[in-house]
Amino acid sequence: MSKNPVFSYEEAFSRNLGWITEREREILRHKKVAIAGMGGVGGAHVLTLARLGISHFHISDMDHFELANFNRQAGAFMSSLGKSKVEIMRDMIHDINPEATVTLFDQGIHDHDNFNGNADNINEFLDGVDLFIDGFDFFVIDIRRIVFEKCRELDIPAITAAPVGMGVALLSFMPGEMSFEDYFGLVKKPKEMKVDSPEDKARHDDNMIRFLIGLTPNPLHKDYLVDPSRVDMKNKKVPSTPIGIQLSSGFLVAQVLKILLAREGIKAAPHYFLFDAYHARMKKGYVFWGYKNPLQKLKFLLGKKLYANLSKKHALLVQEEEKAETISEKTSVMEKILNISRWAPSGDNVQPWRFTIKTEKSLTIHVPAIEAENPYEFNHGQPTYLSVGMLLETMRMAAAKFSLSMHWRVDKECIWDGRAQDISVIFRARKTAVADELLRFVTLRSVLRFPFRTRKLSAQNKEMLQNELESDFEIIWFENTSQRLAFSRLNAIASDIRLRLEACFKVHQHVIDWGQGDSKTGIPSTAVGMDRMSLKLMKWAMQKWSRMDFMNKYMAGTVLARLQLDLVPGYASAAHFIILRKKNEENKEARTLEEVLKSGASLQRFWLRASEQGLVLQPSMATVCFSHYASQKVDFAKGQENLTAKAEKLAQGLNALCDNRADDIIFSGRIGYPKSGRLGDRSLRKDISELTAP
Repeated sequence: MSKNPVFSYEEAFSRNLGWITEREREILRHKKVAIAGMGGVGGAHVLTLARLGISHFHISDMDHFELANFNRQAGAFMSSLGKSKVEIMRDMIHDINPEATVTLFDQGIHDHDNFNGNADNINEFLDGVDLFIDGFDFFVIDIRRIVFEKCRELDIPAITAAPVGMGVALLSFMPGEMSFEDYFGLVKKPKEMKVDSPEDKARHDDNMIRFLIGLTPNPLHKDYLVDPSRVDMKNKKVPSTPIGIQLSSGFLVAQVLKILLAREGIKAAPHYFLFDAYHARMKKGYVFWGYKNPLQKLKFLLGKKLYANLSKKHALLVQEEEKAETISEKTSVMEKILNISRWAPSGDNVQPWRFTIKTEKSLTIHVPAIEAENPYEFNHGQPTYLSVGMLLETMRMAAAKFSLSMHWRVDKECIWDGRAQDISVIFRARKTAVADELLRFVTLRSVLRFPFRTRKLSAQNKEMLQNELESDFEIIWFENTSQRLAFSRLNAIASDIRLRLEACFKVHQHVIDWGQGDSKTGIPSTAVGMDRMSLKLMKWAMQKWSRMDFMNKYMAGTVLARLQLDLVPGYASAAHFIILRKKNEENKEARTLEEVLKSGASLQRFWLRASEQGLVLQPSMATVCFSHYASQKVDFAKGQENLTAKAEKLAQGLNALCDNRADDIIFSGRIGYPKSGRLGDRSLRKDISELTAP
């Protein structure tokens, strides 16, 4: 290749021939396109048009590239950070076609209706152009309306192709067809209305809703917005994907080609086109009468309600982020470690631990006495102490992030017996910080009680999970259909027992949170795994034991709960599993507290590794709990012989599945891939101030 390559327009764009003729290539070469906005879609549009052979551009944008642009904007690179978007995109156009003429509007587009103090330039921006492309940010409403209005006045075709999730919405506004104004019905700001007044903000918000429902009259994306709290309408930040951006450019440029070459098949608004790559679906339609269509008016009212809900969800996210930022900036390393550690899992999200900070590098973890009245705390509180072990491992991982090693101590001769315990923790400086790849998943891990996908785990999945356990442990997997159903039936027996036991009812009353959204002190009712109608019935029954007892005896008993909590989700999973201590003659019948805590540490890494692989878990410790009571002849049912008999049946079934080793089980659950990435309500954690004792 020559050191000084010579550009040839004909050769550079020769591969377009066949889909276009030579004559059409020359027509495109002499066309001029105006694009407002060089961010997400605008930057991708202009480069695609340049590669089509179009050689004359007016481009506008007043912004500079920043890190938040990297996921979608064509000109966003480390080398372009802080640089003018229009200048970078001009250089990229010239790198494709050195003969191209590019006129920059680096102060944006202005008209007399814009109250920003800049001279009008809208006529200059549209002077001599053959087509206008809308690359404005979604939230730029007023100037968008004005530019489209001006295009109609000048008989300039105008197109908008907006990325919507992982898809695109396309609308074309052609001379002589329905106008942008008639299609969207955006409300113009009255001259007497003050800019940014409450009335003006309300008008702007309503216009955003009108614009959105006009773009997507029949939305395809709404069911895979997995985290609505990331929609920040107030600060004009919404989720975006490179998928939607690239699809938008391909979709739009195909329409541009037809318009500029006067080909057939152009359908202008109120025709609309939607394509969603995530669902691999295409929708097209016709909105009769534009914004005056009764359905569009109904959608507007529903959109206002959705807008309010999204704003509320984002406000809660901001509160949590502000707390985290306060902790990050104003607290000691010890408090930062505890802020991470508090996310360790605990049964029913009870968070039994309290912390007393002794010095800059030492603290005490207080674990209260196990509640004898709580049936779930079998074997002198094994679930609680496993959770404390998970806490210790989380604390160790967090300390390593801050260049500290961690050492904890309990009485080695202490047999765990349900008494209150104090654990001494000491941190020591180490030369370097150690980045544990699993630490990031501490706050992201959660329990999912709904059905999973039935996709099987790979051998690599299982090997990686096994590797996180200490050598004293092994996993038994129950993967095929009959095994999953067998384990599900055992879980259903456990649910039948606990729903008929008044002591368990009192625990459920305390831990199930019937409020709206996430819960810091228990389990959100919407996350227990039941449908809405069942939850309403459950809420009624949970008011008092007499109601629950009546329902169990005379209203189909626990059938509905067992079906939704155990049988359906138990089948809909990749596998059930149990983690056991390996048989060893040296293992004492009664293990020390230290051994139990170390078991919990291994479980935390197991769970975090599962999260890192995209897997979700649901513990099934009630099955282990009632099996233990039966094998140890513990009268947990207080004379209810039918429940004792069910526990004995449960123990027999569990022993049959694990070769008579039910008493060696440390942990059990089901595992699999989630059906959706959507974030539902989840258990959060108490603030550090609530967990720190004087």
